[in-house]
Amino acid sequence: MKPRVRILIASLSLCAWLLDACTFSVQVVPTPGATLPATPTASSTPSRLPATETLEPGVVAPFATLTPVAIRLDTLSLLEIFNNIDVPETARALAFSPDGEVLAGTGGDANDFTIHLWYAESGEEIGALEGHRDIVWNLAFSPDGSMLASVSGDGTANIWDWRAGILLQTLQFPNQVGTVNFSPNGETIAVGGLDDPQYLTAAIWIYSTSAWRPLLKIPDYVNITAMAYSPNGRWLVGGGASRNVQVWRTSDGTSLFTLNHPHPSLDVAISVDNAVAATATCSFAVDDDCAEGAVWLWDLNTGKLIQHLRGFPDTVENVIFSADGSLLIAASRDGMVRIYDTATFAVVFEADPPGGNGALALSPDGRFLATGGSNGEVRLWRVVVRP
Repeated sequence: MKPRVRILIASLSLCAWLLDACTFSVQVVPTPGATLPATPTASSTPSRLPATETLEPGVVAPFATLTPVAIRLDTLSLLEIFNNIDVPETARALAFSPDGEVLAGTGGDANDFTIHLWYAESGEEIGALEGHRDIVWNLAFSPDGSMLASVSGDGTANIWDWRAGILLQTLQFPNQVGTVNFSPNGETIAVGGLDDPQYLTAAIWIYSTSAWRPLLKIPDYVNITAMAYSPNGRWLVGGGASRNVQVWRTSDGTSLFTLNHPHPSLDVAISVDNAVAATATCSFAVDDDCAEGAVWLWDLNTGKLIQHLRGFPDTVENVIFSADGSLLIAASRDGMVRIYDTATFAVVFEADPPGGNGALALSPDGRFLATGGSNGEVRLWRVVVRP
């Protein structure tokens, strides 16, 4: 990476491919003693959106379906792609609703900045949200599932009642914004992005979700390309473009630790026990080209580096912990997806589908994994149990 500091919003590239058109390799390292799950049975209660929902004309409510087996350490050998969804141009961001029923996604480079809503089980589009005038870089559902937040290069964060297709609130910022997260209790929302590019400043702005009142502005440098609340809500971890990731106390914005990287970090995830932060980055670059991507693991109690998870052919752009804490999933720009056992951080699953895997989303219940990228396709994965 050249020594000059550059202003950037990291493109969270996402892609998918048609199974009958492309081939790729998958490697699973079996867990000793693992047993295969039983064949799933139909749920006694049909899975559907709440009965109180209001859908705009043309929005189709999802239908009931069998509940898939969760993606776990003992089911990884049965993980496969079951559906592909096209988006215009490059897939940019993906997010699952808290109940895992709906996948929100956005794609576009120059013309189409629509947010699409699909039923995760079938890939059927059930709605579309329009209003941004530039690339939508990130999406986040509120913890109760009532709202969807989107941030864009047009300098706005939009808050949607996604079921009704209604724009509830628009938050204005001095420049483009690229990352957004709701706090675990849903009482605040954090938006990160550029502040004043002339002076290479960035910031995270925190608002209350009850009155959309600004509560706190946390200053940073260059740009915010990675951000996550800790599950207990005490810390906000973010930064990235400056090559530093800060651990801030959410109560007052005090910086507790600085996590230093040789190159920008594009994403951060925090373990369910609030103990470990995983940052997605490049470990080694030649000029502006990443020669090896990696995930760096940090002790959040001390701010010390624990371990490097190396060996990605390109920059790692997204990381996520599973809700049960047993798995860490990482996706790199070149198309590699790796899943680690968090007990040892050994690789237990690896796939290299074409088209890139710049970003990913995992449903909170572990039923679905979504990946995508520059070829304009979103891949949906699940555990498939056959008789």
